Amino acid sequence: MQNGLLTVVLEEKIVNALQELTEKDATAEVTVDLEAREVRAEGITAAFELDENARWRLLNGLDDISITLQNEPHIAAYEAKRPSYKPRTISFQH
Repeated sequence: MQNGLLTVVLEEKIVNALQELTEKDATAEVTVDLEAREVRAEGITAAFELDENARWRLLNGLDDISITLQNEPHIAAYEAKRPSYKPRTISFQH
């Protein structure tokens, strides 16, 4: 999930049904509902398991860097207190 893609595990019969549907109609709509944790298509509804943290991150468009940047004020305050002779590890630029 590091690249924003979600892989889910579905029963083989559901995967086969989705494949059959899309082979018959390349424009068939398949919906992945993160809030409901379901994959839906014409005549198909399948639940999938998803870790709550992964779900939260995807719904909010967050990756490791953006989560870290939410703490920017605390990181900047910590860095400001470090002696100037010590190397800086983070530089925030906007």
